[in-house]
Amino acid sequence: MPFLNQPESTTFSGESAEPGSTGRLIIGVLCALLASGGILGGYLYLRHRHSLGVEREAAEKAQARPVVPPKVEARVDDAMLKDHDIRLGGTVQNVSNQPLQGITVQLELRRRSNGGLETKTTSLEPADLAPNDSGRYSLTVSAKDYSTARLLRIESGNDHMEIPFKTLPGAQRPPEPPPPTKTIVIKSSPSRGGGFLNSPEDPVRVP
Repeated sequence: MPFLNQPESTTFSGESAEPGSTGRLIIGVLCALLASGGILGGYLYLRHRHSLGVEREAAEKAQARPVVPPKVEARVDDAMLKDHDIRLGGTVQNVSNQPLQGITVQLELRRRSNGGLETKTTSLEPADLAPNDSGRYSLTVSAKDYSTARLLRIESGNDHMEIPFKTLPGAQRPPEPPPPTKTIVIKSSPSRGGGFLNSPEDPVRVP
């Protein structure tokens, strides 16, 4: 027989939150953030260490590379435009104490069509240089095909041995002549007694 004053049990459709679940969620988020920060920090550290290693290796190679004194001095003239062609040229002087034979000059050209690079070789005149002697090189290309050029290599002999060189400015492009002047002759007005159109005695408004 049930007691009259016994409270009836009540059933809820939703479950009550467990104590401490919010705290565990916050702790989980913080742990995830700490893990992400650790991964990012490790990546940045490794990247910085790698860059330092690359710079140190490049510096060591630069110090280990022997400094070779130039054997020739190459003077590069300004490009000369003639009609639709560009003439490239300059002089090469043997500044070493040894004779050099079969000298050739390589020029690197940039094409206008696609910006690609192209190498052209021209011989030196004369091709054999004794110490302190100099020769001249020249190459003519189409102005519509190439935009820029630079001296790339200097070689000698049948085995195309590279010669250390030093580049210097050569002959400059001559100044362009001034544009032709045009003389305008103002004739007097016959209707106004031979006076000028805008003379003080007979002024006329000039539009």
